[in-house]
Amino acid sequence: MTEKTDQRALGTTSAPSRRQMITISLFAFGGLAISRTQAQETSSDTAKTKAIVVAKAIHDEVDFHASPQRVYDVLLDAREFKAFSGGHSAEIHREVGGAFSIFGGLIVGRNLELIPAHRIVQAWRPVSWPEGIYSIARFELQTEGSGSRLIFDHTGFPVDQAEHLESGWQDHYWKALRSYLS
Repeated sequence: MTEKTDQRALGTTSAPSRRQMITISLFAFGGLAISRTQAQETSSDTAKTKAIVVAKAIHDEVDFHASPQRVYDVLLDAREFKAFSGGHSAEIHREVGGAFSIFGGLIVGRNLELIPAHRIVQAWRPVSWPEGIYSIARFELQTEGSGSRLIFDHTGFPVDQAEHLESGWQDHYWKALRSYLS
């Protein structure tokens, strides 16, 4: 059998098409990836612990008898934060990148995004967490009738902290803010 006959038998009388080259490449690279993964898994010297972490999130929607601007200001003004939080000291720098320390220094972080009367996004952490571990707290404000609705999402925290954090947001933020803003 000649080379030309071999090519006809394979259905290729000229150079492989672009689609064929892509398919061949995918199989080749896929095979390399599988071989490499299998080699890593079987080699005790290079084996690494792998884990999939299931994340929890807190989502709350809370209505207040105050404008979005008023809620925004209370959350970012140290004097007002201290007043609504039961007298705990607070330091809050109201600019993007600005640091905050609230509840007498038990919670610290930085402002990541600030859109007046609309959004506050913070890197947020209790000081009891290991250094460098931050979660993300997002406060989204909308006008709702004569007041406002705060849509809150908290993500990126250690899974075992979910219940404690959820009750903290309810007791130390939402109930206290409702009372303060009434």
